[in-house]
Amino acid sequence: MSTYERHIPSTSEGVRELAHEDCWERLRTLVVGRLAFSAGERLELFPINYLVDRGTLLFRTAPGSKLGASMGRLPVVFEVDGYEAESREAWSVVVHGHLEPLLDTAEIVDAVALPLFPWQSGEKAFFVRIVPDEISGRQFQVADPSRWVSPFTGVRRSSAD
Repeated sequence: MSTYERHIPSTSEGVRELAHEDCWERLRTLVVGRLAFSAGERLELFPINYLVDRGTLLFRTAPGSKLGASMGRLPVVFEVDGYEAESREAWSVVVHGHLEPLLDTAEIVDAVALPLFPWQSGEKAFFVRIVPDEISGRQFQVADPSRWVSPFTGVRRSSAD
């Protein structure tokens, strides 16, 4: 086995699966994540700011692909990541679910009262929920960068001329 092969960690080395409650706790600590879904022939990926509300993730949007996807209750994947510098640990939480628009007047009134403020300017009058079907998370120690040093580290690339 070469030196390089010994430095490739297995995908499960040091990875700890997060409990369901830990996933929700981490989702509550952040305000921005990435929402992905299929829109026809194309995959879409959007950064969204959100908050946890009633066992779902709530965000605001304007008319467009996210609102359209919610009307069709399309399946989605939502993901957030974090890094804890003191412990040098990284984590990731992934939510598989579907979108649902808020259409009930009482739900909309409740949502307006929440501290959910879009970062992007413009009118974001519509509220959409990510309703989870499955939540998973993992946490791991961040590897020391020296672990990835190889005989090729620092070698200058040849020019394309």
